[in-house]
Amino acid sequence: MKKLIAITAGLLVASSAFASVHTTYNETSVSTTNFQTKAEAFDAGFDITDSLQAMTQTQLRNELPTITESSVRNVTLEGTEVKVEEVAIARGDVQYRAVVAVDYSFDSKERD
Repeated sequence: MKKLIAITAGLLVASSAFASVHTTYNETSVSTTNFQTKAEAFDAGFDITDSLQAMTQTQLRNELPTITESSVRNVTLEGTEVKVEEVAIARGDVQYRAVVAVDYSFDSKERD
């Protein structure tokens, strides 16, 4: 009987440890400043994409919104997309801004 209680208690502890890790999928966007041409805006957007892809786990955790009351780990970029918007600063003064859509995921573990 003592062995059964010990095994049951061990399984409860083990299963509660697995149940406390959650994977969250999220998205955000990053905008550049305004540029005179679409080409410049696209270049700036791809520079942001390249920068995000070169970041470490710690840098991504600090750069991307991971608002949770839990401990965050395993931040992973799922994908990026660069779009360019036309922005009219004044009548006849059209400029361009890149908007980088970022899809990412992270694991969070509830604090015990």
